[in-house]
Amino acid sequence: MLKRLLFVGLALSALALSGCLFVRAPQTGVIEGYVTNHLSGEPVAGATVRAWPMDGEAPRYGVISDYYGPMSVTDANGFYRLTVPEGMYVVEARKEGHATSRVVGVKVASTARVDLVQKPVANPKWSLEPPKVTVTGVTEGMTISGPISVKIDAQGPNDIQLIYAAFGKVPGAGFLTSPRAVFSQTYTTGTFTIDPATYGVSGWTTFDVVVYDMNDNRVHVIYRVYVTPGAAGPVSPPSAPTANILVDGTLVLIPARTALAVTLSRQTAYFGVEPQAAPAGGNLYVELRWLKAAQDAAGVSGDGYRIYRRLAGEADYRLLYTVDATGAASYLYRDSTPDLRVGVRADYRITYFRGTAESAPLEASCTPLPAWDVRLLAPADGARDVPLYPTFTWEPTALVGATRFYRIRIWDTPHGGFTITITPPLDATSVTYPGIPGGPFERLQPHRMYQWEVQAALAIDTVANAVSIAANNGYTGVFPTLVHPDVRAFTTQDW
Repeated sequence: MLKRLLFVGLALSALALSGCLFVRAPQTGVIEGYVTNHLSGEPVAGATVRAWPMDGEAPRYGVISDYYGPMSVTDANGFYRLTVPEGMYVVEARKEGHATSRVVGVKVASTARVDLVQKPVANPKWSLEPPKVTVTGVTEGMTISGPISVKIDAQGPNDIQLIYAAFGKVPGAGFLTSPRAVFSQTYTTGTFTIDPATYGVSGWTTFDVVVYDMNDNRVHVIYRVYVTPGAAGPVSPPSAPTANILVDGTLVLIPARTALAVTLSRQTAYFGVEPQAAPAGGNLYVELRWLKAAQDAAGVSGDGYRIYRRLAGEADYRLLYTVDATGAASYLYRDSTPDLRVGVRADYRITYFRGTAESAPLEASCTPLPAWDVRLLAPADGARDVPLYPTFTWEPTALVGATRFYRIRIWDTPHGGFTITITPPLDATSVTYPGIPGGPFERLQPHRMYQWEVQAALAIDTVANAVSIAANNGYTGVFPTLVHPDVRAFTTQDW
């Protein structure tokens, strides 16, 4: 009998040591998303992403197995995936040469989508420790029925550059994420008022805060809040737009479209009033345009538009964003989520809601085009004895879209910077200076230095509802500025 008890005791001890005795493994979930270097920017591959519990306690899978923050490395698309026990987490991305990016308040129950922006470090000698952010006036799970008073404080080894706040979205640069509250060059916002009605949110949503320090270290803090819906009312769907998007003289380049995918051939940093192209990379986003629903009127509170999207290969639509209804005749929203892909169709549904009532959707789709570029051929840089009626030639690096639109610009910098623009026929890759009869530019002047560039280069596909921009140097304000890097100088011949 003693031997039998001893055997049972040893067996139970072995089970206990293995971590399997009367221990139920906790439910697990997934944290996944993309790391990009700007909103709608290029992926950050090779970044190490890790997660750990907000309370600092390591959750357990077994009796003696502590589960310390898992790690993942982003792939070529900037994608990562972590499997963790259910709970509240901090997620952080680090990579050599890049500032640190941290998200606080990630709730894991099944799959949590967390996209991170990780910028190249501003100064490698400065600290990579992100600032500590304290939010007063908002708590996890709180109910909000109107404007609230909030204060955001940020402190860290580096000075604070920007503090953003918004309901229902990750706030950032105004070109892609307006409206949002923004405070610059300060460690505190002081107490300010923010109204969820401005952001068109109701029901369960988020209150998001983003802080950048001067080294571009980033902290994103998330609170889940409940915004009390207003009274339900009559709803009807929004309508498709009727205004052309881009016209050149009498030529309609891009007609009215509900969805338009925009590919930029160079990375654009969205700071200041006018976005400027950065040296490398690219951007991809989708512009959605619609006309207001019949019940959308100024002064009405608790109504707005919901935008849903489904990418090719996905089974269901997911809610991307809400837009406050202001009574405006038309609306524009830019989808800058990093899972948009060249050649992958994106289907959208736009609905109008008031309180708990929601309309039928306005539907649209688009398929983003690849990036491309233009090579300048002639006159070559430094060319001499160029004819007074020169022929300009160039070539696209790839035949993107159904048609290509170009505009050439010539200027006389040494003699006052006079500029002349030439618009060749669609798809043309050369154009001869036509001259301007009766004026100083009837022909180019002899023995004079000029410069030329491609001012605009747009690849357009109206079937795919897409445009890919290689250059836009002051041609149109519809799209961001993209300065083509190649400018050629030449000198004209004698009479």
